[in-house]
Amino acid sequence: MPTRSNLSDLAARHAGLILSAAVVISLMTNRILSGEFGNIGLDTDDIMRLVQVRELLDGKGWYDLWQLRLGPEGGTLMHWSRLVDLPIASIAFLLTPLVGQETAIAAAISAWPLISVLIVTFSLVAGARVLGGRLLLLFVCLMTFSLLFFHPRFLPGAIDHHNLQLGLLAAAAVGQFGDARRLRGYALSGAALALAAAIGVEVYIFVAAMAGFVALDWALTGEPARKAAVVFGASFASTLTAAFLITVNPLDYGVVHCDALSSVSLLAGVAGGAGLALTAQLASLRPMVLRLAALGLVGVFCLGFVLLLGPHCLSNPLNALSPEARLLWLDRVTEAHPVFADWPARPANILFRLGPVLLGLGAAAYLAWKAIHRREMLIFVLLLTISAALTIYQTRFYIFGQLFAILPLALLAAKTQSGETGLPRLSYMLVVLLGFPTSWATLGIMITPKTAVTETEIVRCLTPEALAALQALPAGRILASPNDTPDLLLETPHSALHGNYHRNTAGIDAAISILTVPAEDAQSKLAASRVSYVMVCPGDQYLAFFADYAPDGLIARLMAGEVPGWLEPAASAGETVVYRVRP
Repeated sequence: MPTRSNLSDLAARHAGLILSAAVVISLMTNRILSGEFGNIGLDTDDIMRLVQVRELLDGKGWYDLWQLRLGPEGGTLMHWSRLVDLPIASIAFLLTPLVGQETAIAAAISAWPLISVLIVTFSLVAGARVLGGRLLLLFVCLMTFSLLFFHPRFLPGAIDHHNLQLGLLAAAAVGQFGDARRLRGYALSGAALALAAAIGVEVYIFVAAMAGFVALDWALTGEPARKAAVVFGASFASTLTAAFLITVNPLDYGVVHCDALSSVSLLAGVAGGAGLALTAQLASLRPMVLRLAALGLVGVFCLGFVLLLGPHCLSNPLNALSPEARLLWLDRVTEAHPVFADWPARPANILFRLGPVLLGLGAAAYLAWKAIHRREMLIFVLLLTISAALTIYQTRFYIFGQLFAILPLALLAAKTQSGETGLPRLSYMLVVLLGFPTSWATLGIMITPKTAVTETEIVRCLTPEALAALQALPAGRILASPNDTPDLLLETPHSALHGNYHRNTAGIDAAISILTVPAEDAQSKLAASRVSYVMVCPGDQYLAFFADYAPDGLIARLMAGEVPGWLEPAASAGETVVYRVRP
């Protein structure tokens, strides 16, 4: 019969497997009990990703990212990386001969988020092992489970790219752990950061911060950090180059895109990675001043490529939106709101998103001040400072900070319990408790004003009945809420004028113009955009906003039941009505 000590040893040896199994089972159970296992995630980006994967499986070219059914004539060039489509499509392709394409796709979209969560769990467990101690390992497992056990980014069916980026950033940070500067860890860190950058530009600042930390560590330390800097830089440059060659059409090598991997980001990244490797190899024995100067020269080369090829890339890509699109579309995208937009009506949202991030930042700073794994904690001070600032700017970044906070909080709890931090020993329990995001949400609920605005119920306009009615209509371009666009593209043969994608600028501008002008002026605009149908759902928040914004506009008149003569009912299901635009 195994003793308690033997069980403890077994659990410690297989902590990664135990944590991963617990999280995966929890996520699967969530979807099974909700009756959604095998279905695509509820986030519109998940649905749009599935549209892209389906088209790839149906024979669309690997380099062809044009979504011809999105936007006005000519379509919209999407900026999403094929690197995320590849594993999902590969799983579906391999299973199709065995179970058929539909079942294979359902299996692929269910399996991929569960596979990507393993990158997070094993990375955090690896980090705990480097920092040392079974108690730390236990706290990391508890906090990781509390964050991931129901997280929508990792539920089966959630195939948007953020779950993979989270795993890659966690692996990159942990790869830099250890006073011995383990070369395999630095090779992994460089490759993971390059892949994260190739997948999406929203993590560029995290990638730059971690790469900058390695570079500065070498400049200040010199020879002891030489091999690590060389391996990191070479790994980053080579992986970014490979990602570029795999995902970018050779005919587009000279095209600059600021919101996706292109020539400008490739050359700047390769200059940084290869430049770091070269200077570290040649100048490690030079005085610190010369090392800093050499590093500065590498930075000048990186900036030079950006200024030469794409100086406009130094600004926010969303600046290309028209003033109307920024005011009436972007400002209504919830994930782009500042975190304090919910104050004072919903303090629970703010505390849930920002509380663990700020606490983790405080823990990392305190441990660094106490010289407890100072180097590793300084990495997290940097990452959590960026996370907090980005979360304040746009709430969607909170998950990055919550993930980065786990190891500093777990380390503070473990060292406090062992009496190494100077804090009261029993306070470790408070640190662990506040490491759970749900604890902050509970606190927020307790202080929520009784007069606070309740969350508006989301009305699903594209019910199965509505989709069936749309499928029976001849294919055409539909003006509908952008929230319904991914479902329209996935489930029907129709096109959509606009969606929640910043490259769809022409479609967004055209839709805003049509929705807000008087009915007598809308007909010509619909004809100019070759719109065949207008879909109206009174419960949709987007359409309701425009009805309030322009009470004399087309959508306001339609929602009031005033239908112009050049529109005729073509289909209906529940509250959803589809009008055909007469020639």
